[in-house]
Amino acid sequence: MSRSVNVGVIGTGGMGGRHASNLTYMVAAAEVTAIMDVDSKRAEEIAARCGGAKIYNEAEQLISSPEVDAVVIAAPNRFHAELTRACIAAGKPVLCEKPLATDGVEARGVIDAEVAGGRRLVQVGLMRQFDPAHVAVKRVSDSGAQGNALVFRSVHINPSSDEVPSLGDVITGSLIHDIHSARWMMGDEIVRVHTSFIPFSPDRPDSARYVMVHLEFANGALGGLECNADAGYGYEIEVSITGETGVVRSSPLQSPVVRHSNASGQWVEEDWLQRFNEAYIIEVQAWVQSILDGEATGPSAWDGYVSILAADACIESGEKGQPVSLDLPGKPELYG
Repeated sequence: MSRSVNVGVIGTGGMGGRHASNLTYMVAAAEVTAIMDVDSKRAEEIAARCGGAKIYNEAEQLISSPEVDAVVIAAPNRFHAELTRACIAAGKPVLCEKPLATDGVEARGVIDAEVAGGRRLVQVGLMRQFDPAHVAVKRVSDSGAQGNALVFRSVHINPSSDEVPSLGDVITGSLIHDIHSARWMMGDEIVRVHTSFIPFSPDRPDSARYVMVHLEFANGALGGLECNADAGYGYEIEVSITGETGVVRSSPLQSPVVRHSNASGQWVEEDWLQRFNEAYIIEVQAWVQSILDGEATGPSAWDGYVSILAADACIESGEKGQPVSLDLPGKPELYG
């Protein structure tokens, strides 16, 4: 492989378009050479933005193309596992947007395929692992300056929703990021969850406007995840870790505080694309560098799999109204 990685992007919606632009303009060692989307007009727009990338009608054709070294999957969630397995079969590195699959069974199929191939090819788009604010909180906690980590907490505020989301939508679409953050930042596995939620209205008991999840970790630490699915005012993320002698917490807003005319305030990001703009750039830079180095880094297929198992448990807990324990399978040697 040359020192420039030729990337194909499948799906050119908000995330696919962002990844394609970042790879084109923010990663010197990458070139977007292929685009695939069922929306031909959108595909043409993104292909032009990327300097005239070739447009494919079928995802499988893009994956098997000799003009493509690596693949970004940003198609609808239901296609993630199938397309990721196709990339593994083709021997091509793949950055698959979260979630890795729609459920644990599908995700396990990706794990089995990658293990059978004998090398890591999959990175999952759990991008908070590249967010400077999250990294800073983890760095302080890992330093031991505040003693052992006792409690993890994450608050996830989404803007208004165009549709009424179900409990599963909120957990697999939003809180799965917080689930991964909890595992990664605490360096431990979640063993028990208890989910509570408030529906949008009494006649939609399956909907979820506000979700809270209590976590228990293997080492005895605790955690709490909150998600407001329809805040109506913007997008915020705050994460904190409480240690034995102190607390480290990120700022929920990234904008400067402005004081003027007897008032003080901050601008609130509109959505996750604004809030995590820098993280998305760092994510694809790290992914391309790992391809050049021949050694996969970042959130693995195993991370994506375990996060889905935890998400499934959170959904089950919310539906049953009782705690649910996780019995995780053994981790294959491929994942360390």
